[in-house]
Amino acid sequence: MKKLMIVVILAVSIIATGYQFKDVVSNPPVTSDFTEAPTEVREIMRASCYDCHSNETKISFYNKLPIIAELVKKDVEEGRAKLNFSEWDKYSEKEKKTILYNILTKIKKNIMPPKGYSFIHPEAEISDQGLIAIETYIKGLDNSLGVKNSNKDELEFENDYNHWTNNKNKKKVVKNAPNGIAFPNDYRSWQVVSSSFRKDNNTLRVILGNDIAIKAINENKINPWPDGAILGKVVWNQRSDENWEAAIIPSSFIHAEFMFKDSKKFENTKDWGWARWVGEELAPFGKNPSFTQSCIECHTPVKNRDYVFSTPSIFP
Repeated sequence: MKKLMIVVILAVSIIATGYQFKDVVSNPPVTSDFTEAPTEVREIMRASCYDCHSNETKISFYNKLPIIAELVKKDVEEGRAKLNFSEWDKYSEKEKKTILYNILTKIKKNIMPPKGYSFIHPEAEISDQGLIAIETYIKGLDNSLGVKNSNKDELEFENDYNHWTNNKNKKKVVKNAPNGIAFPNDYRSWQVVSSSFRKDNNTLRVILGNDIAIKAINENKINPWPDGAILGKVVWNQRSDENWEAAIIPSSFIHAEFMFKDSKKFENTKDWGWARWVGEELAPFGKNPSFTQSCIECHTPVKNRDYVFSTPSIFP
């Protein structure tokens, strides 16, 4: 028995030693960096985010142990795919702003940095003062709301509007979303639930609900929402009203997206079916059913609200 124990200990030691020399993840070249932010914000991001969201991942010795190494590799690869500060120049200005607002939301909701990571790396914890610095920087990017108000933009809108009016009565076949969900053609008759404005991409939105959703709102039974409820969001670019300069109004149509509640049919996607159709031709969004994972990730900050952001507005 003693000999067996010695053999086992030696085997584990050899394996563990071998893993010390194994690359868990490689660090590709840094093509750019998050340099536009103030120094304080950059340092916070570097301490809290860069191990999973950059090409400067630092691997500790315990990260190289069997099983742990594979988990670390998976986390880093997924993290870089979602956001990579070492390739910051590959994102457009609009994408950067959206990314930063997502970061702010997840920090305030205690989703990022992950609790498991900050437990092992206490230096990654973001203090109240650090959060204030991040929030001040990100919200300071809103000095311009990007309102379209030039003559060119008005002409573009008029062209889009005329194209829509000339073609809206023509029969249109809308393909199903990649996950098989059919476009709800009756959405135009639904009631308005609320409206919103996105500062990161300067879009106006109206949130709609089908009869089941509206009934749930009236009965205050929206957490969770009942099966059969459908929430829709119609999204437009924005422009200033040429007849009233103080007003911001919808411009060209961007997309319509929907959440279909069915706890049995969609039990693998948080009880919701997710779908989006883009442009006037209503082209299905996503290459395959896995696109729903990005929807779920976006809505994770409100999982305690049944994954729904919108609060019904007051209609006295």
